[in-house]
Amino acid sequence: MENNIVAETKNSHGEMIGEAKTFEEYKGAGVFADLLLDRTFKKAFNPDTQNKVCLIALLNAVLDGEIASPIVDVQSRNKEYSEGSNENRTSIFDLHCIDSAQRRFIIEVQILFQENIVNRSIYYASQTIIAQGQRGKKYNYELNPVVTVVIMEFNVFADDRYIRRAKLREINGSCISDTLNFAFVELPKFNKPLDELETTLDKALYALKNMKNMTQMPKQYANTVFELLFSTAKLAKLSKEEQKMIDEAQKAKWDEYAIHKAAIDSGLQQGLEQGLEQGLEKGANQKAREIAKKMLLKNEPIDKIIDFTELSEADILAIKASLGQS
Repeated sequence: MENNIVAETKNSHGEMIGEAKTFEEYKGAGVFADLLLDRTFKKAFNPDTQNKVCLIALLNAVLDGEIASPIVDVQSRNKEYSEGSNENRTSIFDLHCIDSAQRRFIIEVQILFQENIVNRSIYYASQTIIAQGQRGKKYNYELNPVVTVVIMEFNVFADDRYIRRAKLREINGSCISDTLNFAFVELPKFNKPLDELETTLDKALYALKNMKNMTQMPKQYANTVFELLFSTAKLAKLSKEEQKMIDEAQKAKWDEYAIHKAAIDSGLQQGLEQGLEQGLEKGANQKAREIAKKMLLKNEPIDKIIDFTELSEADILAIKASLGQS
Protein backbone atom coordinates (compact mmCIF):
# COMPACT_ATOMS: atom_id res chain seq x y z
CA MET A 1 0.00 0.00 0.00
CA GLU A 2 1.50 3.34 -1.00
CA ASN A 3 1.73 6.11 1.59
CA ASN A 4 1.70 9.14 -0.69
CA ILE A 5 -1.84 9.12 -2.06
CA VAL A 6 -4.00 12.18 -1.54
CA ALA A 7 -7.65 11.38 -2.11
CA GLU A 8 -10.52 13.84 -2.16
CA THR A 9 -13.75 12.21 -3.28
CA LYS A 10 -16.80 14.18 -4.28
CA ASN A 11 -20.41 13.34 -4.91
CA SER A 12 -22.40 14.21 -8.01
CA HIS A 13 -22.87 17.77 -6.72
CA GLY A 14 -19.11 18.29 -6.51
CA GLU A 15 -19.14 18.26 -2.71
CA MET A 16 -16.24 16.63 -0.87
CA ILE A 17 -17.34 13.39 0.73
CA GLY A 18 -14.15 12.18 2.31
CA GLU A 19 -10.38 12.27 2.18
CA ALA A 20 -7.44 9.98 2.75
CA LYS A 21 -3.85 11.15 3.02
CA THR A 22 -1.05 8.94 4.27
CA PHE A 23 -2.04 6.20 6.67
CA GLU A 24 0.18 7.74 9.33
CA GLU A 25 -1.71 11.03 9.03
CA TYR A 26 -5.04 9.29 8.75
CA LYS A 27 -4.51 7.59 12.11
CA GLY A 28 -4.71 11.02 13.72
CA ALA A 29 -2.70 11.93 16.78
CA GLY A 30 -2.43 8.31 17.89
CA VAL A 31 -3.87 8.97 21.35
CA PHE A 32 -7.54 8.18 20.75
CA ALA A 33 -9.04 5.72 18.30
CA ASP A 34 -11.29 7.01 15.54
CA LEU A 35 -14.85 6.94 16.92
CA LEU A 36 -16.18 6.29 13.42
CA LEU A 37 -14.64 2.84 13.22
CA ASP A 38 -17.00 -0.07 13.78
CA ARG A 39 -15.23 -1.51 16.82
CA THR A 40 -14.60 1.86 18.49
CA PHE A 41 -18.10 3.19 17.91
CA LYS A 42 -19.80 0.08 19.24
CA LYS A 43 -17.57 0.03 22.32
CA ALA A 44 -17.98 3.75 22.98
CA PHE A 45 -21.78 3.62 22.64
CA ASN A 46 -22.45 0.07 23.86
CA PRO A 47 -26.06 -0.08 25.14
CA ASP A 48 -25.22 -2.96 27.48
CA THR A 49 -22.40 -1.33 29.45
CA GLN A 50 -21.91 1.86 31.42
CA ASN A 51 -21.31 3.54 28.05
CA LYS A 52 -25.06 3.46 27.43
CA VAL A 53 -25.15 6.95 28.98
CA CYS A 54 -23.14 8.20 25.98
CA LEU A 55 -25.56 6.54 23.55
CA ILE A 56 -28.59 7.94 25.37
CA ALA A 57 -27.09 11.44 25.36
CA LEU A 58 -26.21 11.18 21.66
CA LEU A 59 -29.67 9.94 20.65
CA ASN A 60 -31.56 12.48 22.76
CA ALA A 61 -29.46 15.29 21.27
CA VAL A 62 -29.80 14.12 17.66
CA LEU A 63 -33.54 13.44 18.00
CA ASP A 64 -34.41 16.51 20.02
CA GLY A 65 -38.03 17.48 19.35
CA GLU A 66 -38.73 14.49 17.11
CA ILE A 67 -39.58 11.78 19.62
CA ALA A 68 -42.50 11.86 22.03
CA SER A 69 -40.38 11.62 25.17
CA PRO A 70 -36.66 11.56 26.02
CA ILE A 71 -34.84 8.25 26.04
CA VAL A 72 -34.27 7.04 29.59
CA ASP A 73 -32.69 3.61 29.19
CA VAL A 74 -31.54 1.38 26.32
CA GLN A 75 -30.38 -2.15 25.72
CA SER A 76 -29.23 -4.02 22.64
CA ARG A 77 -31.66 -6.05 20.56
CA ASN A 78 -31.20 -8.77 17.99
CA LYS A 79 -31.57 -7.82 14.37
CA GLU A 80 -35.13 -8.48 13.28
CA TYR A 81 -34.46 -8.38 9.56
CA SER A 82 -31.93 -9.43 6.95
CA GLU A 83 -28.22 -8.72 7.22
CA GLY A 84 -28.40 -6.55 4.11
CA SER A 85 -27.14 -3.42 5.81
CA ASN A 86 -23.77 -4.97 6.61
CA GLU A 87 -22.55 -5.77 3.11
CA ASN A 88 -19.37 -3.72 3.53
CA ARG A 89 -18.00 -3.50 7.04
CA THR A 90 -15.49 -0.82 6.10
CA SER A 91 -18.08 1.59 4.73
CA ILE A 92 -21.17 0.93 6.83
CA PHE A 93 -22.08 -0.55 10.16
CA ASP A 94 -24.99 -0.28 12.48
CA LEU A 95 -26.01 -0.55 16.11
CA HIS A 96 -29.45 -1.76 17.16
CA CYS A 97 -31.08 -1.09 20.50
CA ILE A 98 -34.46 -0.73 22.20
CA ASP A 99 -35.41 1.71 24.94
CA SER A 100 -37.66 1.39 27.99
CA ALA A 101 -40.58 2.76 25.94
CA GLN A 102 -40.13 -0.14 23.47
CA ARG A 103 -38.93 2.13 20.67
CA ARG A 104 -36.54 0.44 18.22
CA PHE A 105 -33.37 2.32 17.27
CA ILE A 106 -31.10 1.80 14.28
CA ILE A 107 -27.88 3.81 14.51
CA GLU A 108 -25.95 3.62 11.27
CA VAL A 109 -22.55 5.03 10.32
CA GLN A 110 -21.76 5.59 6.64
CA ILE A 111 -18.19 6.33 5.63
CA LEU A 112 -18.34 6.46 1.82
CA PHE A 113 -20.94 8.12 -0.36
CA GLN A 114 -24.03 5.99 -0.90
CA GLU A 115 -26.66 6.75 -3.51
CA ASN A 116 -30.30 6.74 -2.38
CA ILE A 117 -29.26 6.84 1.27
CA VAL A 118 -32.70 8.11 2.33
CA ASN A 119 -34.60 5.40 0.47
CA ARG A 120 -32.18 2.83 1.80
CA SER A 121 -32.87 3.96 5.36
CA ILE A 122 -36.62 3.81 4.77
CA TYR A 123 -36.26 0.29 3.41
CA TYR A 124 -34.43 -1.08 6.46
CA ALA A 125 -36.63 0.81 8.93
CA SER A 126 -39.66 -0.70 7.19
CA GLN A 127 -38.24 -4.18 7.73
CA THR A 128 -38.12 -3.47 11.45
CA ILE A 129 -41.75 -2.31 11.27
CA ILE A 130 -42.82 -5.46 9.43
CA ALA A 131 -40.97 -7.65 11.94
CA GLN A 132 -43.35 -6.42 14.65
CA GLY A 133 -46.32 -8.05 12.93
CA GLN A 134 -47.93 -10.95 14.73
CA ARG A 135 -49.51 -13.96 13.13
CA GLY A 136 -53.22 -14.38 13.76
CA LYS A 137 -56.52 -12.74 12.94
CA LYS A 138 -56.64 -10.21 15.75
CA TYR A 139 -53.46 -8.24 15.15
CA ASN A 140 -54.40 -4.56 15.53
CA TYR A 141 -51.27 -2.87 14.16
CA GLU A 142 -50.07 -1.55 17.49
CA LEU A 143 -46.61 -0.69 16.20
CA ASN A 144 -43.75 0.52 18.33
CA PRO A 145 -41.86 3.46 16.79
CA VAL A 146 -38.73 2.77 14.78
CA VAL A 147 -36.06 5.48 14.90
CA THR A 148 -33.21 5.53 12.37
CA VAL A 149 -30.15 7.71 12.91
CA VAL A 150 -27.66 7.90 10.02
CA ILE A 151 -24.28 9.51 10.68
CA MET A 152 -22.45 10.23 7.42
CA GLU A 153 -18.89 11.26 6.58
CA PHE A 154 -20.12 12.77 3.33
CA ASN A 155 -22.73 15.29 2.19
CA VAL A 156 -26.03 14.38 0.58
CA PHE A 157 -28.32 17.38 0.81
CA ALA A 158 -27.77 20.67 -1.00
CA ASP A 159 -28.04 23.18 1.87
CA ASP A 160 -25.65 23.87 4.74
CA ARG A 161 -27.66 22.20 7.54
CA TYR A 162 -25.68 19.38 9.13
CA ILE A 163 -28.67 17.66 10.68
CA ARG A 164 -32.20 17.08 9.47
CA ARG A 165 -34.98 15.21 11.22
CA ALA A 166 -38.05 13.70 9.60
CA LYS A 167 -41.18 11.67 10.29
CA LEU A 168 -44.58 11.17 8.66
CA ARG A 169 -46.18 14.60 8.46
CA GLU A 170 -49.00 16.42 6.72
CA ILE A 171 -48.06 18.97 4.09
CA ASN A 172 -48.55 21.72 6.69
CA GLY A 173 -46.02 20.04 8.95
CA SER A 174 -48.31 18.39 11.50
CA CYS A 175 -47.21 14.93 12.58
CA ILE A 176 -49.61 12.14 11.66
CA SER A 177 -47.52 9.20 12.95
CA ASP A 178 -44.53 8.52 15.21
CA THR A 179 -44.01 5.08 13.72
CA LEU A 180 -41.13 6.08 11.45
CA ASN A 181 -38.55 8.62 12.59
CA PHE A 182 -35.31 9.59 10.86
CA ALA A 183 -32.31 11.76 11.59
CA PHE A 184 -29.53 12.33 9.05
CA VAL A 185 -26.25 13.86 10.21
CA GLU A 186 -23.72 15.15 7.65
CA LEU A 187 -20.48 15.48 9.62
CA PRO A 188 -18.50 17.41 6.94
CA LYS A 189 -20.96 20.29 7.40
CA PHE A 190 -20.41 20.49 11.14
CA ASN A 191 -17.58 22.99 11.48
CA LYS A 192 -18.01 24.57 14.92
CA PRO A 193 -14.65 25.22 16.59
CA LEU A 194 -13.97 23.79 20.01
CA ASP A 195 -14.42 27.09 21.85
CA GLU A 196 -17.93 27.52 20.39
CA LEU A 197 -19.37 24.20 21.52
CA GLU A 198 -22.48 24.84 23.57
CA THR A 199 -25.03 22.05 23.34
CA THR A 200 -24.85 18.31 23.94
CA LEU A 201 -25.28 17.85 20.19
CA ASP A 202 -22.31 20.14 19.51
CA LYS A 203 -20.08 18.13 21.84
CA ALA A 204 -21.25 14.78 20.46
CA LEU A 205 -20.66 15.68 16.81
CA TYR A 206 -17.34 17.38 17.52
CA ALA A 207 -16.08 14.27 19.32
CA LEU A 208 -17.26 11.97 16.52
CA LYS A 209 -15.52 14.07 13.91
CA ASN A 210 -12.34 15.10 15.71
CA MET A 211 -11.46 12.76 18.57
CA LYS A 212 -8.83 10.83 16.58
CA ASN A 213 -6.87 14.08 16.13
CA MET A 214 -6.92 15.09 19.82
CA THR A 215 -4.03 14.55 22.19
CA GLN A 216 -6.07 15.03 25.36
CA MET A 217 -9.67 15.55 26.44
CA PRO A 218 -10.68 19.23 26.03
CA LYS A 219 -11.96 21.03 29.12
CA GLN A 220 -15.35 21.43 27.42
CA TYR A 221 -15.98 17.73 28.07
CA ALA A 222 -15.14 17.74 31.76
CA ASN A 223 -18.06 16.70 33.98
CA THR A 224 -20.18 15.62 31.00
CA VAL A 225 -21.33 12.13 30.02
CA PHE A 226 -18.91 12.26 27.10
CA GLU A 227 -15.90 12.07 29.43
CA LEU A 228 -16.49 8.33 29.16
CA LEU A 229 -15.94 8.45 25.38
CA PHE A 230 -12.36 9.63 25.86
CA SER A 231 -11.45 6.96 28.38
CA THR A 232 -13.08 4.29 26.19
CA ALA A 233 -11.30 5.37 23.00
CA LYS A 234 -7.87 5.94 24.58
CA LEU A 235 -5.53 3.66 22.68
CA ALA A 236 -3.15 3.18 25.60
CA LYS A 237 -5.93 1.53 27.62
CA LEU A 238 -6.83 -0.97 24.91
CA SER A 239 -5.48 -4.48 24.81
CA LYS A 240 -2.90 -5.36 22.18
CA GLU A 241 -5.55 -7.36 20.36
CA GLU A 242 -7.95 -4.41 20.35
CA GLN A 243 -5.23 -2.06 19.17
CA LYS A 244 -4.35 -4.42 16.34
CA MET A 245 -7.97 -4.74 15.26
CA ILE A 246 -8.47 -0.97 15.34
CA ASP A 247 -5.23 -0.47 13.40
CA GLU A 248 -6.47 -2.92 10.75
CA ALA A 249 -9.87 -1.21 10.66
CA GLN A 250 -8.20 2.16 10.13
CA LYS A 251 -6.15 0.75 7.26
CA ALA A 252 -9.27 -0.78 5.74
CA LYS A 253 -11.13 2.53 6.03
CA TRP A 254 -8.21 4.43 4.50
CA ASP A 255 -7.92 1.89 1.67
CA GLU A 256 -11.64 2.28 0.95
CA TYR A 257 -11.12 6.02 0.49
CA ALA A 258 -8.12 5.44 -1.77
CA ILE A 259 -9.96 2.83 -3.87
CA HIS A 260 -13.00 5.08 -4.09
CA LYS A 261 -10.79 7.99 -5.13
CA ALA A 262 -9.09 5.91 -7.83
CA ALA A 263 -12.47 4.85 -9.22
CA ILE A 264 -13.68 8.43 -9.31
CA ASP A 265 -10.45 9.65 -10.94
CA SER A 266 -10.73 6.93 -13.57
CA GLY A 267 -14.32 7.90 -14.27
CA LEU A 268 -13.43 11.58 -14.50
CA GLN A 269 -10.56 10.89 -16.89
CA GLN A 270 -12.76 8.71 -19.08
CA GLY A 271 -15.41 11.39 -19.01
CA LEU A 272 -12.92 14.06 -20.04
CA GLU A 273 -11.63 11.93 -22.91
CA GLN A 274 -15.13 11.15 -24.10
CA GLY A 275 -16.11 14.80 -23.78
CA LEU A 276 -13.09 15.91 -25.79
CA GLU A 277 -13.80 13.33 -28.48
CA GLN A 278 -17.45 14.32 -28.64
CA GLY A 279 -16.50 17.99 -28.71
CA LEU A 280 -14.11 17.46 -31.60
CA GLU A 281 -16.72 15.46 -33.49
CA LYS A 282 -19.31 18.16 -32.89
CA GLY A 283 -16.90 20.88 -33.99
CA ALA A 284 -15.96 18.99 -37.14
CA ASN A 285 -19.62 18.40 -37.96
CA GLN A 286 -20.42 22.07 -37.46
CA LYS A 287 -17.52 23.09 -39.70
CA ALA A 288 -18.69 20.68 -42.42
CA ARG A 289 -22.18 22.18 -42.26
CA GLU A 290 -20.82 25.69 -42.64
CA ILE A 291 -18.84 24.61 -45.72
CA ALA A 292 -21.95 22.88 -47.13
CA LYS A 293 -23.95 26.10 -46.74
CA LYS A 294 -21.35 28.10 -48.66
CA MET A 295 -21.21 25.50 -51.43
CA LEU A 296 -25.02 25.42 -51.70
CA LEU A 297 -25.11 29.19 -51.96
CA LYS A 298 -22.67 28.84 -54.88
CA ASN A 299 -25.02 26.27 -56.44
CA GLU A 300 -22.43 23.49 -56.23
CA PRO A 301 -23.81 20.00 -57.08
CA ILE A 302 -25.03 17.97 -54.07
CA ASP A 303 -22.78 15.03 -55.01
CA LYS A 304 -19.76 17.30 -54.89
CA ILE A 305 -20.81 18.72 -51.51
CA ILE A 306 -21.29 15.23 -50.08
CA ASP A 307 -17.90 14.15 -51.34
CA PHE A 308 -16.20 17.28 -50.00
CA THR A 309 -17.88 17.49 -46.54
CA GLU A 310 -18.63 13.78 -45.91
CA LEU A 311 -22.10 14.78 -44.77
CA SER A 312 -25.05 12.57 -45.70
CA GLU A 313 -27.43 13.48 -48.51
CA ALA A 314 -30.19 13.93 -45.93
CA ASP A 315 -28.03 16.43 -44.04
CA ILE A 316 -27.28 18.39 -47.23
CA LEU A 317 -30.96 18.51 -48.22
CA ALA A 318 -31.89 19.67 -44.70
CA ILE A 319 -29.33 22.47 -44.87
CA LYS A 320 -30.59 23.38 -48.35
CA ALA A 321 -34.15 23.60 -47.02
CA SER A 322 -33.03 25.83 -44.15
CA LEU A 323 -31.58 28.20 -46.73
CA GLY A 324 -34.93 28.36 -48.48
CA GLN A 325 -33.66 26.62 -51.59
CA SER A 326 -35.94 24.20 -53.42
